Amino acid sequence: MVRSPRRARCAVQVKLELGHRAQVRKKPTVEGFTHDWMVFVRGPEHSNIQHFVEKVVFHLHESFPRPKRVRDAWELD
Repeated sequence: MVRSPRRARCAVQVKLELGHRAQVRKKPTVEGFTHDWMVFVRGPEHSNIQHFVEKVVFHLHESFPRPKRVRDAWELD
């Protein structure tokens, strides 16, 4: 195997905004949930992150239906 004497090094810094919002529901759901909850991963000022983020995996408490949820980058806020 031939190795290059110098390997090019590249570093990229990508800023992401991570957050969540919760809002009280007017009426609880049949399951008893009292809040609507939204979580987001996005670039600053809503810049496109699809070149850097393929998907995001959220691990919720095991009491939630489907506690592991996956969102592709194009589905993110």
